[in-house]
This record gives sequence, C-alpha cells and structure tokens, in this order.
Amino acid sequence: MGRNPEATRRELLDSAARLFAERGIAAVSLNEINTAAGQRNASALQYHFRSREGLLRAMLERHIPQVRARRDELLALADAHPEKVRRSAEAFVLPLAEQLDGDWRGRAFLRITAELMADPSRSAPEVRELLTQTLADEAYARIWKHGHNVPALLRPERMRVGGTMVLHALADRARLLEFAGRPTQIAPELFVGNLVDMFLAATLAPVGR
Repeated sequence: MGRNPEATRRELLDSAARLFAERGIAAVSLNEINTAAGQRNASALQYHFRSREGLLRAMLERHIPQVRARRDELLALADAHPEKVRRSAEAFVLPLAEQLDGDWRGRAFLRITAELMADPSRSAPEVRELLTQTLADEAYARIWKHGHNVPALLRPERMRVGGTMVLHALADRARLLEFAGRPTQIAPELFVGNLVDMFLAATLAPVGR
C-alpha cells in the first residue's frame, strides 16, 4: 500500500521548515528536503508543491490564518479603546510573538518570515504577498491615528523598519529557544511587553529638527 499523500506532504513541509529555518532558504536544495523527509522518489516534492515557491507558499499558509484571526481579534479590542494606542501596537506584535509558545513549527515560521521580509530576493512576490494578508496594515492604520507628527513620507519607512525589528527580535528568540531552551533571563511576558514598547516608540518617535 502506498504512503498517505497528506502524510507525505506534511513530512516534506516539516523537513523544509526545519532546514530553511536552520540554514536559510537559499542554502537548502530540494533534493535535501526530499532526503530529510525520507522520500525515495526524487520527484515527490515537485509532485506536491511544483517548486520552491510553491513549498514556501504552503509553509506560510499553515500559519497565516492563525496570525490573521488573532490579529483580527486584537484589532477589535483596539477599536473598543481607540484612545489606547498601545492596543494597536499589541495587535501587530502579539499574533507573531505567540508563535514562540507553540511547537517548533511556529518558531521556524518566524525565522523564515524574518528572512523573507529582510531579503525580498529569497522568494517571488506572490509568496511575500501572502504576508500582507495578516492585517498588519490594519494595525498600522490605527497607530497612525496617534502619529500626526510623523510625516506621511516617512510612514512607509517607519513601517518597514519597525516590522523588521519585531520579526528579527522574534526570530532571534525563536532560534535561541530551539538551541538553548532559555534564551535570556527576561521572562516571556516581559520580553513581549518590551518588544511592544520598542515597536511603538520606533513607529511614533518624534522627527528630529
């Protein structure tokens, strides 16, 4: 009896996630993923995902619905307290930070996403487009209601730098959790709260004169 196609697909995704997170997307060949997943058929990955881009897309699609649903929930809380800008910052940070608390797949997702956002050449535009479906722009829209002193010209740069900072901080902690178990003396709640504060401060920092 042949192997269950869904089980094969899951094994391929898991193997790719581990290797991409540990070594970087460009450093891993499709053949290595096939071998790590225990696939004797060299074309198994192409059959299930067609290409590296299809694999990355499927990998992101395992996590993005959860991130989006949690962010939508937090945005509703922010809308209930529009005077508290920190609620909007939490809506950006917390859905990502909570990936640290699950199994290794969530932590791998953070490391891979950080690489994709930092270096657009690592994937095709349609793969990175998936990340825009997490309602991150909705969180920023609420933050900007409190950022009247930040010129519109600078806002895209603030968004890019702030988002990159958050992802890299989370990816670094994810890496340390995988290899050290306890990355720093800072408790998880303090780490996340401090990250929210830094993100908000960087986004709304006064413009120098």
